[in-house]
Amino acid sequence: MGFPLRFLSSLSLCLLALLLHRATVTIGCFSMEREALSDFKAGIHDTHNRLSSWVGQDCCAWEGVICGATTGHVVMLDLRNTNFTDDWALRGERMNSSLLALSHLKHLDLSLNNFSGIRMPEFIGSFKKLRYLNLSSTKFMGGIPARLGNLSSLYVLDLSDALYVDYYGDGYPVDNLDWLSHLTSLKHLVLIREHAAIPPSVNLTHLDLCNSGFYGVIPDAIGDLGSLTFLDLGGNQLEGIVPRSMVDLRRLKELHMPGNQLTGNLSDLLEQMTNLIILDLRSNLFYGSMPSSVGKFSNLTELNLAGNSVGGVLSQVHFENLTRLRLLDLRDNPITISIGQSWVPPFQLRLVDLTKCQLGPQFPEWLQFQTQIEELYLADCKIAGTMPVYTSNSIPLQ
Repeated sequence: MGFPLRFLSSLSLCLLALLLHRATVTIGCFSMEREALSDFKAGIHDTHNRLSSWVGQDCCAWEGVICGATTGHVVMLDLRNTNFTDDWALRGERMNSSLLALSHLKHLDLSLNNFSGIRMPEFIGSFKKLRYLNLSSTKFMGGIPARLGNLSSLYVLDLSDALYVDYYGDGYPVDNLDWLSHLTSLKHLVLIREHAAIPPSVNLTHLDLCNSGFYGVIPDAIGDLGSLTFLDLGGNQLEGIVPRSMVDLRRLKELHMPGNQLTGNLSDLLEQMTNLIILDLRSNLFYGSMPSSVGKFSNLTELNLAGNSVGGVLSQVHFENLTRLRLLDLRDNPITISIGQSWVPPFQLRLVDLTKCQLGPQFPEWLQFQTQIEELYLADCKIAGTMPVYTSNSIPLQ
């Protein structure tokens, strides 16, 4: 029994379309996408011929251009300046909107290039399928177009130093970042220098604002970002008491806030952050005693409170479950460390700095069990008597 003619006709048409599609991909890439990339190149100064491979019919073979294995469409454009020097940077007089022909684009990286002569293109907000956008250190003129809020599929957004800042540190302020609230898929955000508030409706897991020129107090709305696992506010000009709402960031695994003027009771801040792996609060104005609950932070690998005003007594209770601890830096704090001489620590430290902490009068015997120490600082710890023999054999005492 034969197949109906109508079925054979449909099957033939499908096979013909598939063969034509494969033929189109085989001879190169889609002509519309190839022309779009060529137009983009025409507006770029490429002093080191980084785009010298952008010739011929097969744009999928061009440097930085990645096509989908099954569709043949351009899905990735990675033009990051991997040389990290301005000499190798691509420079732009214009950025042709013909790039919108790359309608299947999921990954766009123009980082570490120099587009100081043009504004950040609004048409970037029209790449509906974009998942990754990195414009860091691109030096665009003007501000950030609100149309970036249309990128609802975006997972990673890096705008650190994306805008031009002149010799005097003046740039182009961002009045608000309300458009961020439309990026419903966003998980990883690195922002620019200018001060702006983050809408609480953004459901982030990674927020990096390190060395971003932020100033003033941390807003209470920070507690609304309850999905954060990584937060870096280091190297800014933040001051005042850390808002109580930060205790709601219970999923945090890394908290970095060094080099600010933040203050507050350390016990209030840390009580609920039991998932922390790294805690770096050095060079601030925190005070109060270390909560005993820190002893339950079993995932903690780095504890750095150097240069604060943390006092009270640290006992072995604070360390009893810290089996993964590798860095302990408590220098320049009026803190007393009182641990029994027979105590055997559950961790192996690589760096210990207890400068100006109260340790004496006896040398802490628990250090003899630390066989992996690479750096040890015990200056001004009020230790009396002679140094144990094992320190000269196994510990690089400083």
